[in-house]
Amino acid sequence: MLREIGNVHQQDPDTRRRWFCDDYFDIFVWEKSDGAIVGFQLCYDKSVRERVLSWRESSGYAHHRIDSGEESPAINMTPIMVADGVLPLPVVLEKFDQHAAAIEPRIRQFIRQRLLDYGTKLDNPAAEA
Repeated sequence: MLREIGNVHQQDPDTRRRWFCDDYFDIFVWEKSDGAIVGFQLCYDKSVRERVLSWRESSGYAHHRIDSGEESPAINMTPIMVADGVLPLPVVLEKFDQHAAAIEPRIRQFIRQRLLDYGTKLDNPAAEA
């Protein structure tokens, strides 16, 4: 079950960054002072093959996988995001519904709707705006 992490480092004084996590997801949400969500990163499948769906109000969607950079136990390289294939939407939606019950409804519903919108975009690439 996702739970919110307190005292998250804030990088931008105009937005509040929130972090929700469990064993399958890390979800970062950026909100304006009025509560409007202007972005999120939904990191999923953390223990197997971590990937990230990002959404920003200003730029839309991006889907990546996390390259840990760890090829040798003697070298500690920085993980980076690299382009990845298609989001496994049915799996992610099912897991999100199972894990996100404790997240406040407006955030949960917002992210769920963006996931559905992303799926619609994949089904109909001409619908991109």
